[in-house]
Amino acid sequence: MDMNIQCSDDITEEFLMTLLCQVGEARAACMEAMHVARQGDNEKALRLLKDSDQALVAVHKTQTSLIGFDEGAGKVKMTLILTHIQDHIMTTMLCRDLAEEMVAIQHKLTQLEVQRNESYAKANI
Repeated sequence: MDMNIQCSDDITEEFLMTLLCQVGEARAACMEAMHVARQGDNEKALRLLKDSDQALVAVHKTQTSLIGFDEGAGKVKMTLILTHIQDHIMTTMLCRDLAEEMVAIQHKLTQLEVQRNESYAKANI
C-alpha cells in the first residue's frame, strides 16, 4: 500500500488501519524483545529490535507524509482515530528506546551470571 499522501482522499480508513497495524507490529516486536532477552536469548532480542526499527521507519515515513501534506495549514482532519494512532506512535517510540536499554541490561546480567557460575565452578574444583 502506498502510504504517501497527495490529497485528503488518500487518508482513508484502510490507510489509517494500516498505519495502526504497522505501529502495533513495532510495539509487539519491542515487547517480545524484552521477553526473550529475559529468557537469555540476546541474539533474538536484537533481531526483534531491528524488526521494530523497520516497522517504525515505515510509520515515520507515513507520519512525515501526513505532516508534509498538512503543511501546518490544517489540511489533515484530526479525528479520534488519528489522535489514537499518534498516541501509539509516540508510546511505541518510547517503548523502543526502553526495550533497547532493557535488552542491554539483561544481556549484562546474563554475562555476569555466567562469570559468577564459572568462578564458582573453578573454586569448587
